[in-house]
Amino acid sequence: MARILVADDHPIVLEGLAGLLTGAGHDIVARCTAGSQVPAAAERSQPDLLLLDIRMPGEDGLQLLQRFSSNGSRRVRIVLLTSSITDAQAAEAMKQGVDGLMLKDSAPQVLLACVQAVIAGRRWVDPEIAGRVLGTLGEQRGDAQDRQLTAREKEIVNLVLRGLRNRQIADLLGLTEGTVKVYVHSIYLKFGVNSRMQLAAKLQEDSSR
Repeated sequence: MARILVADDHPIVLEGLAGLLTGAGHDIVARCTAGSQVPAAAERSQPDLLLLDIRMPGEDGLQLLQRFSSNGSRRVRIVLLTSSITDAQAAEAMKQGVDGLMLKDSAPQVLLACVQAVIAGRRWVDPEIAGRVLGTLGEQRGDAQDRQLTAREKEIVNLVLRGLRNRQIADLLGLTEGTVKVYVHSIYLKFGVNSRMQLAAKLQEDSSR
């Protein structure tokens, strides 16, 4: 069970989400109908997870994600829920370290699976969104990326070097295959490579310096 703050500017959607999560055993500690209400509500209720609509009055979901991530030591997990998202918004959310990205037309069971995965410390990205993010990231230059790997990226690099494919990595780490693809592509960009073989060669080259 997790303590969850839910924010959506449509009361029917807000109550529906709260009911779904409560029925799954979670504790809804705050409900917000505007993004501007979220920071104070989060301070009062100390949730484990924020479930935020991207489009809200005041601060939107992306602005709130940036706010909570700005100090580099964010403790609360954040899932963004939206009926539509642009490629640029999805890429920015991933860059800011969002824990979950969900489409509102997903089945209730999928949302619950997303929340459960995020609470367990895993990232969850809707497969449709993940595919679009890959396309957006593919347009960026590799030398513009920070080479420093996150803990999850290091974990995935080790599994890639062991010869595991994306589906095997996803099953092992409890991620979706689309999420693993996003991680692998981010790793490629950081090293300026385009394949597993090139990545292995680059790592060998770096280690011999």
